[in-house]
Amino acid sequence: MTKILGLQLEHALINLSGDDMAEFPKDLETLKPLLLKLLNEQIPASMKEMAEQILNRITAQQILSQENGPIQNLLLTLPLNLGSAQTDLTLQWSGRKTKDGKIDPDYCRVLFYLELERLEETVIDMQVQNRIIKVTVINGNGAVLEEAAGQYLDILREKLEKLDYRLSGVSFVNPVHEKERDHGVKPIPFSEACSYSGVDIRI
Repeated sequence: MTKILGLQLEHALINLSGDDMAEFPKDLETLKPLLLKLLNEQIPASMKEMAEQILNRITAQQILSQENGPIQNLLLTLPLNLGSAQTDLTLQWSGRKTKDGKIDPDYCRVLFYLELERLEETVIDMQVQNRIIKVTVINGNGAVLEEAAGQYLDILREKLEKLDYRLSGVSFVNPVHEKERDHGVKPIPFSEACSYSGVDIRI
């Protein structure tokens, strides 16, 4: 998906060598370079505005996906059709890097942001520690969701075990109650929440 969107265009341009020239045209057939090409052509104002909006969203994802020391953050927003409703699915991964530069699947955090037609704003926070998963569902209808999800928890636990993960629990949180409890506490921006400082020492 990142290749289709063209999120690796700048990386491909910087690291391009003579041997890679044959593969480079494939990078130009992705969404971001095609949008840049479209904006250089004579097109109606409404189409130009729409192309600029899509391009800005792709660029924002690139800016928010960052490396900070041994911690890597990735952000991806995708359009999603759920029946007749259209929404965006935003996924945010953060975790330490493995030797080959990927996020360590044993220790990471994945956040799913969804705006649903009936359940409205929903955030799913999945934390992985030593392949043990804790899931928190944040939604204004937390009690209703908890009751509806009860029948699926055993299936979820079973499917995760097949992937060599263990589910420690699923909790449902109403953000209104959390605001009342944590009054005066400001939310931490994405860039600060995923910041890293410190010294790594190998013994």
